[in-house]
Amino acid sequence: MGKKAWNAAVILFFYVLVPSAVLWLLAKPLGDAVLRSGQAVFLILPAALAAVGLNWAVRRAVHRRRPPLPVFAHGALCLLAVILILYGALPVYGDLRPAMAALGGFLAMLSLLLFSFWFAARPSRPAHVVAVGFRIAVGLILFFMACQIVRDIEVRQVTRYTWITAAILVLTVLVRCAPRITAAFRRSGSRRRAAGLASGRIEQIIGETRLDLDGDPVTLYHARVRYSVNDTEYETKADITLHTIRKYGKAAFVGRLIPVWYNPDDPADAFTDKIEKPLPDP
Repeated sequence: MGKKAWNAAVILFFYVLVPSAVLWLLAKPLGDAVLRSGQAVFLILPAALAAVGLNWAVRRAVHRRRPPLPVFAHGALCLLAVILILYGALPVYGDLRPAMAALGGFLAMLSLLLFSFWFAARPSRPAHVVAVGFRIAVGLILFFMACQIVRDIEVRQVTRYTWITAAILVLTVLVRCAPRITAAFRRSGSRRRAAGLASGRIEQIIGETRLDLDGDPVTLYHARVRYSVNDTEYETKADITLHTIRKYGKAAFVGRLIPVWYNPDDPADAFTDKIEKPLPDP
């Protein structure tokens, strides 16, 4: 058996077969406990979270690095499975069912987002297609949650669960947009400091390979831009994607001029806009 086949067998056993068997064995005892007392939910959920956290801690200790995103997504799915068991055992008109539904929806979206981030970081086109599919699914869930909130408001049946749903929706959107929001604030701060403007020339397109948070190699591309301030030459970088390079070719960028904003007090502190289309001839 090859290494890849062995790794696949290990993943199948520990992350699919074992959790499925444990959940199947515990489904009836958990349901019976909830039927006897709804307060059992507040004991079962922390225990399930502790079990998931233990799995993450053991993996980190064994591999000596942070677990990859699919492991976190798998933990969210396991918690979702426990919530579905509890949801099915609760009385139909019980007070906890809406809270369980909202929490289950959040975990479903969280797992889909984590899987989408992981697939988006893969170098293959099929992986990117899967990432887009997951994000579309998250968008649909958010849409239906928004529709439910609007419906509660229209029929004047706004409850605490309506606000819980709204909070989950806002939190999910913020998590999804956090990188862009952070980048926007960082770029805004750079623009406030960068009162000087120079004309930079793209010298070279470079790809740098580094390890991502999962320890997998990822290649990021940028353009080396040389500019001059008071007869002193400096260099900065301009972000560019592999898709843009393949679409237009390096010849559409190398040797072209691009605006560079710099800090007059420190000309080496400079930035450029991301390159997304061909630049005019110098």
